[in-house]
Amino acid sequence: MDRDTLKRALENADLTGYEAEAYLTLVDHGRLPAVDVAKKSSVPTSQVYETLRSLEGKGFVETIDQDRLHAEPSDPVNLLTHLRERGELFTDAAEELEDRWEQPDLNEHRVGVVKHTETVLEHVRTQIREAEVAVEVALTAEQFESLRTDLKAAADRDVVIHVAVYYEPDLAARSEEWDLSAPNLEMRVVKIPGPFLAVLDRSRTYFAPNSRAGESYGILINDNILSFINHWYFQTCLWYSWEPLSSNQRLPKTYISLKEFIRDISDVYHGGATVAVTIDGLDVETREFRTVTGTVANIYYPDIFVNHSPSLERLSTYSVVWLDAETEELSIGGWGAVFEDIEAQKITLEAISFDGVDQS
Repeated sequence: MDRDTLKRALENADLTGYEAEAYLTLVDHGRLPAVDVAKKSSVPTSQVYETLRSLEGKGFVETIDQDRLHAEPSDPVNLLTHLRERGELFTDAAEELEDRWEQPDLNEHRVGVVKHTETVLEHVRTQIREAEVAVEVALTAEQFESLRTDLKAAADRDVVIHVAVYYEPDLAARSEEWDLSAPNLEMRVVKIPGPFLAVLDRSRTYFAPNSRAGESYGILINDNILSFINHWYFQTCLWYSWEPLSSNQRLPKTYISLKEFIRDISDVYHGGATVAVTIDGLDVETREFRTVTGTVANIYYPDIFVNHSPSLERLSTYSVVWLDAETEELSIGGWGAVFEDIEAQKITLEAISFDGVDQS
């Protein structure tokens, strides 16, 4: 690298033109009187003393007051560290700008690919702040901590939050600092490693591989069908099979999966309980949002059993709940309902009672 290029590099590392010129002169010649620095460089004599003092303040030169001011370059470790940090900063900035430039606009495309997991997390953070119904997310403890504030805020505004966190040896101790008291926030611990996955409001999905992947990338999805497939993966592999980090059996309890609701209440319903629920969802015919309250009038799924809770396999094909809403009986379907009256987005279990006595 020639001297002019090296000087430009130093200027890009926050040295002024005069400072870069004076510093390179001292590196080339060693200790010099200040007046000789001016003679051997393009720094004016009127500016050389101020320039050397400034370099000394930054730790790049040392000055010695003898009969006249002398200066010599300091050990370059500080400057070398500074240059390397600036180089990493510029490289990271270039990669981020490239990533953002190439980043797809999900308002125009259903699927896009980005280069970095951090980009996926930023998208998810933005969408959590705009979520209205539900967030399902599988992540590491570190990733949860980076999104925790936004997830808690969403739960506080009545968004249902399901968090599947991957097990780590220090998870129990780490989670003691987490506030999981929001009634709409539930966390379960997954004992096998897996990818980062977030499904938001049944329409957007974000995916990134875990640290075992050979390369870093992320997938952004704006599509209901693909989001349903990822929702089903979340439910079957990352949710149903695992225990809550902290048990919350209080009512009311809100579900975002009709199948999970049926699994939990089928046994008590067939045992004679009155099950009161509120359904928030879409009218299948008009696609308008509806909220209805009533009691479960019937439950159906193929090969129905009435003496125990159904397995996920038994519920995987078709299931429906009938709701006695006083003035009408409505059929309630799950995600993607076609033939039912309402496609349930949230099912809130309000109360369970036997012979008029509420159970909690």
